[in-house]
Amino acid sequence: MNEPTIIAFLGKGGVGKTVLSALAGKILAAQGKRILYVDADPAMGLTAALELDDIKTIGAVREEIIRRAKTSGSAAEKQDLADNVDYLLLEALYECAEFGMVAMGQTGTQGCYCPVNNLLRSTISRIASQYEAVIIDAEAGIEQVNRQVVEAVHYPVIVTDNSKRGAQTAVMIAGLLTKVPKLSPKKVGVVFNRVASADADLERFICAEGIEYYGSIKADREVADLDRRGLSLAGIDPDAGACREMAEILTRIGIV
Repeated sequence: MNEPTIIAFLGKGGVGKTVLSALAGKILAAQGKRILYVDADPAMGLTAALELDDIKTIGAVREEIIRRAKTSGSAAEKQDLADNVDYLLLEALYECAEFGMVAMGQTGTQGCYCPVNNLLRSTISRIASQYEAVIIDAEAGIEQVNRQVVEAVHYPVIVTDNSKRGAQTAVMIAGLLTKVPKLSPKKVGVVFNRVASADADLERFICAEGIEYYGSIKADREVADLDRRGLSLAGIDPDAGACREMAEILTRIGIV
C-alpha cells in the first residue's frame, strides 16, 4: 500500500474548517494529485459543501456490521461478515473524476465496539492508500479520527479566528495531539481564517505554546457567494483570493 499525505483541519465550530478542507483539495487536485476527502463532521458539512447527496455513510456501515454481528450465530456466518467488510465500505465510497469521498455521518448504536472500529479503520486505510492525499474535515475531533479513520495524521492544521476562545481552543487541540497514540504529526500549525490579518496578541499567545503560525486567509466574496447559492466549492475560481492564500499556506507547510 502507498502512504498518502494525510491532512486534518481542526478547530472550534464556525471557524471555516470545511471551506479550507475543500480549498486544499482543489489546489492539490489541480496539481494532478488523487484526493480523498473524509467528512468527519456528523452534520456532513463537507459533503454538503461539495454538493454530494445520498451518500452511504460510514456510520450506516458501522451499524450494519454491528447488527449483522449480533445476529450471526455460526463461525461461518461471522467469517462471511468479516470477508464482506471491505465490500460494505466500498459502497460508502463516492468517486468522481476529481476526488473520492467518505462521510462518517452519525451512528445511533451505543457502545465502544473497538473491533468494529479497528475493522473500519483498517479498510479506510486501504482505500486511502489508493490516493495521494487524504483531507479530513475533523469537526468530530481528532480522537474519533484516530479511532475510526486513520491512526496517523501528518499535517494537523488548526483553524482559528481572531477570538481568544478560538486561540485557546487551538492551544488545547495542539496539546491533545501529543496524547493521541501513533498520530505522529510532522508539524503542527495554525491558520487564522476569515481575517484581514491575525491579531498580534493572539498570534504571540499561540506561538508561545510552540505552535507554528502558517498564515491567514481573508474572507472571500466568491466563497460566500457559492455558499449562499448552495453551489459546490469545487467550482471556485482557482484565482480567488482564498484559493491563492490557501496555496501559499500549503507551500509554507511543505505539502506542495
